[in-house]
Amino acid sequence: MQNLTVQYGIEGIEFAAVNDISLAIAPGEIVGLLGESGCGKTTAALSLLRVLPNAATVTAGSAIFGGRDLLLLNESQLRAIRGAQIAMIYQDSSVLNPVIRVGSQVCEVLRAHSTYGLNQARDKVRRLFASVGLGEFERIYDAYPHQLSGGQKQRIAVAQALVCDPLLVIADEPTASVDPGTAGEILDCMRRMKECANTSFLVISHDPDALAAVADRIIVMYAGQIVEDGPLAEVYSRPLHPYTRALLQCSPKRARLQGFARRQHLPCIPGHSPDPAELFPGCSFANRCKDRMQICDVRSPESFQTSCNRSARCFKYDGRSEYV
Repeated sequence: MQNLTVQYGIEGIEFAAVNDISLAIAPGEIVGLLGESGCGKTTAALSLLRVLPNAATVTAGSAIFGGRDLLLLNESQLRAIRGAQIAMIYQDSSVLNPVIRVGSQVCEVLRAHSTYGLNQARDKVRRLFASVGLGEFERIYDAYPHQLSGGQKQRIAVAQALVCDPLLVIADEPTASVDPGTAGEILDCMRRMKECANTSFLVISHDPDALAAVADRIIVMYAGQIVEDGPLAEVYSRPLHPYTRALLQCSPKRARLQGFARRQHLPCIPGHSPDPAELFPGCSFANRCKDRMQICDVRSPESFQTSCNRSARCFKYDGRSEYV
């Protein structure tokens, strides 16, 4: 994804929900896209599949997949890619059709993109159900969504995304609506797909702890821009951007490790994210930043490469003495 910008037009007001972002995902890599709600994570992901809402328009950039720019393909070409080569796991199971048995819903995705017969497809779905922790195959295969628990429905949604062995899976808060046990099994399934099939994942979350369990690399977004990018272990142990540091400090898991009392308030980031429609000359995080400098109110920082595999959008890494 190179220099992608996505604008929304709502009631005569236009604003950039995603502002000139660039990222790359390697084969067999799990990349975590981290940030608060409304920062542009899901909009960026939906741009890849060209399933943005009517109010949104990609105004600049490219999305290269398999040597082709997804943003230039026609609908017929995109249908051959969606589900088969790039699949999406949504944050809840409402994407399931309520009047079709769940096994048929998963089978039909496979048959639409392959030459599998019904029996072959059913056998593959049986193996896939087992890999995502769904037992009682016959009962679940023939069930309607309302006959299953929330955790079972989310596993069906995961199976539907993985059934064609896609090269890239976009997972939007895949464990947000399930219990910890189910969440662990879904993440384990992702790791197996990465290791066995070299599948790549873009995992979207607002929760640093959820990404810590699965991601190889972390990309942090704030107000429509990427503010930090680097290997998970390095970013979590030594965050560069003030927003990343503040976000990690808000982690409930870290709070427990630091010995917060049961009734003590958890840490939070003061202030609020900027209104996307508001124009401001400086850094979008300046009004919440403990490291704020005069230059932060004057112009927006670019992304600075701090090492061969890390970058941060902050004047602290510009290298010029007047900003340090």
